[in-house]
Amino acid sequence: MDRIRKALEISFERHREQKRKVSGAPYIVHILDVAKYLLSEPDVPEDVIVAGILHDTLEDTDYSPEELEQEFGKSVLDLVQFATEPAHKVNTSKEEKVRTWKTRKQNTIYSSRRASREEMLVLLADKLSNLQSIKESRIAKGESIWKAFNASKKDIAWYYRSLRNEFKVKLKDTRMFKIFNELVDEIFGS
Repeated sequence: MDRIRKALEISFERHREQKRKVSGAPYIVHILDVAKYLLSEPDVPEDVIVAGILHDTLEDTDYSPEELEQEFGKSVLDLVQFATEPAHKVNTSKEEKVRTWKTRKQNTIYSSRRASREEMLVLLADKLSNLQSIKESRIAKGESIWKAFNASKKDIAWYYRSLRNEFKVKLKDTRMFKIFNELVDEIFGS
């Protein structure tokens, strides 16, 4: 638990000024959701939980791969790098994020096909938290939430349905997948 606590402290520090895109909640809420999902899943290795907590640090903060590896080891670094979208860094412009959205998402889908179960657990916890946030924001704000994204609702539905197909291959027996599966249908229709 010491490594999990340390990962939480680093995430709190590195994400402290950041907010969630749609809800405006402190970004750490997302990190805590990811941690909750991974901690609630039976037999998840500690490295996977730590990587889940740190999954956005390379993408959205100035935390370097070298720092992460030094503090948590190569296994955690590899898991975090798997969850990090190429060409999406903390200083990427909004225009660039919109322009590269489909390519980045296709890369995630393709990467997941050859991913390990541990890599998929980190990715699933992240995407499950995102879906739950979308659901809650839709309840609170209505359909206007889709304007905040870098893609249309139709494209976002394609992405989550495609991921569901990949998660089903390796994680269909997990609690997280069962929740994710239900949320995809609830938000985007079956």
